Amino acid sequence: MSENERRITHIKPEFEVTIGSAYFCFIESKTNDTITYENEVFEVPTIKTLGVTREVSSLPVWASGDIYKYLNQTAGADIALVAVTLPQDMLAKIEGSTKQGGHTFNRTNDIEREFAFGYWGENYDRSFTYVWHPVCKLIPTEENHATRTQDLTDPQRNYSVKVLPFNNVWRHKYSTKQAIEAGEQPLTKEEFFLLPIYTENQLIYLGNTPEPPIESENI
Repeated sequence: MSENERRITHIKPEFEVTIGSAYFCFIESKTNDTITYENEVFEVPTIKTLGVTREVSSLPVWASGDIYKYLNQTAGADIALVAVTLPQDMLAKIEGSTKQGGHTFNRTNDIEREFAFGYWGENYDRSFTYVWHPVCKLIPTEENHATRTQDLTDPQRNYSVKVLPFNNVWRHKYSTKQAIEAGEQPLTKEEFFLLPIYTENQLIYLGNTPEPPIESENI
């Protein structure tokens, strides 16, 4: 680029003003390259804060007495989730607890369930960002209980979600603003969160009746 071709481009990026609902979809089965999800997606509109911390492995590559390249690889992520509460029946299913009527039994050998975890955020320009994490587990955290006092308290519970990469994908993010800029009709929340997406081959099912894609090595 010559000096005459240089230019300054003014960019005014959007910023998030609020977090929206969270979504949970249980994994029915999983192979090396395919995930089958249950048909029901649970929407939970009780989220207060959500923080995502990536697990990044770094490696400086030295050559000829200097750093030749610096390699980074995301190994997953940890989500710190604060909510008013999460549904007890859903938590029992995640934890692999046994339920009978009003009774719940938590055993030492409970088999925990993996699930897809999603959420959306609204930006100041009224655009939206949708996110799916295809494979997650709920990590046990402290359960705190306190007595009621004369002061009003803001109810909240802390949860920890572990994001596990699947075929090198740990997050699928969608921007309605970027879709409009690309000349596309933006997806609604209902269209995006109806089916967790973990590969580009599944994008044809967004906005349509979702069916699990048939994948092969030739795709």
